[in-house]
Amino acid sequence: MKRRFSSITLLNVILLVTLSIPVYGSVYNKYYGDASPISAETPKVILQQGTTGNSTIYANKTSALVSVWTNQSAYDYVLKVTNQVADNWKMSLRVYGSSNIGRISDAIIEFHDGTSSNQIIIQSGSVTQSEGSPYDLTNSATICISISNLQATTIGTSYLCVYLKILVPNISTYNLLIIVFEIT
Repeated sequence: MKRRFSSITLLNVILLVTLSIPVYGSVYNKYYGDASPISAETPKVILQQGTTGNSTIYANKTSALVSVWTNQSAYDYVLKVTNQVADNWKMSLRVYGSSNIGRISDAIIEFHDGTSSNQIIIQSGSVTQSEGSPYDLTNSATICISISNLQATTIGTSYLCVYLKILVPNISTYNLLIIVFEIT
């Protein structure tokens, strides 16, 4: 027992002596030179307020809430999509979620710039076309998103959550801008 006690005492003395000795160290990262800095750039395609309905454009102009009412059946230019660079883009709208859409009897959401392209179609309370064909957004152009044939069977609020899919030129990568349509 005495031997065990003296071993513990000796261990404590050694620990106390070594705690007072300073220790220095460094970390070496061999991949540090390979890391590229992260930066944000200005969006090349942005969303802008339309001339009908009520649009709220959020930070960086890459997402929006569009509010429309069923007492008016057509809304030209609820939102503008602007190409800020000289590149040509392919884009389309795609539904990724909805709420209370069963009350909407008809609606067509389309791109519009003199010609039109039906992107999303709602008939009899269900989304019958959830994604449109790719549409050309030429260099430095602006196109509009419009809604036509808007009708509801009951009073309430419906939400249609949509991605604006923008194909980056010469690659198979998409930018996804979020648009929420609030239909009252």
